Amino acid sequence: MSEHAAILDLPAALNWLDGDKELFLTLAGMFLERTGQDILSIRAALDAHDLPRLAKEAHRLKGSAMEFCAAPMVEAAKQLEHSARSGVANDMSVLYGTMQQELDRLTTALEAIIHTGFPE
Repeated sequence: MSEHAAILDLPAALNWLDGDKELFLTLAGMFLERTGQDILSIRAALDAHDLPRLAKEAHRLKGSAMEFCAAPMVEAAKQLEHSARSGVANDMSVLYGTMQQELDRLTTALEAIIHTGFPE
C-alpha cells in the first residue's frame, strides 16, 4: 500500500482517466499551479465573511480534488462549502484549517508523484 493511499486513491484516479498517467501528471501540475490562488480566494472570502463566494470557491476546490479521488480533501472542502451555504459561521475557521491541512497533504502527495513517479 502506498503512503499516498490515505490522501488519494491513485488506482481509482487512474481508472477514471483510463490509465492515462500523462494526463494525471498534467492535471496534477495544473492543480498545483491553481491551488495557491484558490486558497487565497477562499481565505479572502472567509475574512470578508462573503459566504456566497466562500461556498463557490470551496465548491471549485472540492471539484478539483475529486479528479484525484482525494476523499479527505473533498470532504474538508465539502464541509466548508456546506457551512458557508448554511451560514454556520462559528465553525468556518476550524473547517478552513482542516481543509488547509488536507490541501497541504494532497499537494505533497501530488508533488511526490510528479517528481519521483508513480508508486509501484
